[in-house]
Amino acid sequence: MAGLPSPAAFCLACGTRNAIGCGLFCDGSNIYLFFIAESGCETHTFKVYNDEFEISKRNTFELVAERMHERRMDEVVISAINERILLETAEWVKRTSIHDVSVITTDIFQSANEFFNAISKYFRTKKALKRVDIRPDKKIRGAHTTVIGGKYGLKLLHRLAVCEYVKKIVPGVIEAKGTAAGGGVRLKLSRSDENGNIRAMLIDGASVQKILVITTASSAEEGIEVKKILESYL
Repeated sequence: MAGLPSPAAFCLACGTRNAIGCGLFCDGSNIYLFFIAESGCETHTFKVYNDEFEISKRNTFELVAERMHERRMDEVVISAINERILLETAEWVKRTSIHDVSVITTDIFQSANEFFNAISKYFRTKKALKRVDIRPDKKIRGAHTTVIGGKYGLKLLHRLAVCEYVKKIVPGVIEAKGTAAGGGVRLKLSRSDENGNIRAMLIDGASVQKILVITTASSAEEGIEVKKILESYL
């Protein structure tokens, strides 16, 4: 990394991407672009101006896209001070991106600093997690072979199984609730246990099935970060 302008800069000489994550926060007046490195970070601030034909705003987001391309980022986590600005910001990032970028919207934050602290922890925990190379269909197994919700129930479990931080998905017992709830087949991630595994519930009408997602996390703290990653898969 010697000679690079920042710890998150891409090395053109050896082709190394030094940024482990990218986050963007908009408060309506400013855009804060964060590049997180294993040690240190890089921050860019852009003023947002509104004009009748949105030329200034487009130019600003094109500058953001250039910075992301320079650091070879293929994923960006976006937040804002409210839902409207969040969705608008995500749409501009998609519209102006120079290369293929996965845009992930996250929770609302009240300040850029609060968002920065959250994503720094998220990306560094993610970097430290072990990965597994197991076919997704081989991960779904256990004593209970029945999965409620038919093909769609299995499809939801398969979405989690694709994640490289998931080692195994264990369908559990099926219980009947008193009354059927609307909303179709859905999967809810409830919590991380002390070992970093995720407790979940597969719901289909009046039936509820407990699901245990065994991850590569080794603590409740790491499990919380894995849960955030899995929620983006759903």
